Amino acid sequence: MKNFVYKKIINLFIMIFFTGLSMYSIISFDTSFVKTFLNYCEWLFNFILGNYGLDSKSKEIIFFNFSNDSSKLAIGPKYFNTIFLSIVSIIVCFTLSSILNYLIIIHKNVVVNKFASFFKTTIEWISSLHIIIICLFILSLFETNISYLLAIAMICIGTNAFFEISSTQFSDMKDLNSKDFIIAARAWGDNVVKHMNRSLTINSINQIMGAWMLFLSNVMIFEIIFQKSGLGYLLFEHFLLQTKTISSQSTALISEPNLFLAISMLVIITICIINTFKNIIITYLMDFKR
Repeated sequence: MKNFVYKKIINLFIMIFFTGLSMYSIISFDTSFVKTFLNYCEWLFNFILGNYGLDSKSKEIIFFNFSNDSSKLAIGPKYFNTIFLSIVSIIVCFTLSSILNYLIIIHKNVVVNKFASFFKTTIEWISSLHIIIICLFILSLFETNISYLLAIAMICIGTNAFFEISSTQFSDMKDLNSKDFIIAARAWGDNVVKHMNRSLTINSINQIMGAWMLFLSNVMIFEIIFQKSGLGYLLFEHFLLQTKTISSQSTALISEPNLFLAISMLVIITICIINTFKNIIITYLMDFKR
């Protein structure tokens, strides 16, 4: 198992390096691939040291600004705000979906089954609405003064987020519930959930990791519409709001390559770490823990 983990960690660094290189080449290609590669290595070294360069207003881009220096732009807190809200939203959505699917499939009470099924179907129907529509509707009612509980609800529901997790989970749980070993366990009076634990854990990891990017995009859209601190509003503020005049009749977006590269690299690292962690956990559960 240790050798497997070491190999996955090495693959993680290779994946981050070459994905970052692809991203850097698209944004900052310089005459030849060799020169671009050398520039990327220099940029990556500075990125590891926390030197992200300057933005268009000559502000130093850093991860944390403990001194509250107005000449520095800290992206760390915004990054963690977005990641934290994404994680909390996934946990809330997955927990609610698990409870409803358990009550529908496993719990043996007709009234509870019907109520859970109605509640789940209603949420899935609302979930068909795009996050932008939901956010604009809530914005018209509460403006920007909304609680994080309501924000999480919007993120969980919008753009089929709840439906993606709920429908996949329902299919996996229903299929598992009909397996011979579960039927036998139920016949003997055993706790069927105990026998489902390993399979449910593997399926749950796949469901959560598979839906992570959908929740992340929902969070960023929410941040833009409600102007909340996070990667979404940071990108909106620096790539859509700020313009410069290039002629008397037209405008163009300010180029922010350093900021965009730093944010992109943070997202690449996050995605690669999550995928590696998923592979390690699933392999452990399937091959090592039998």
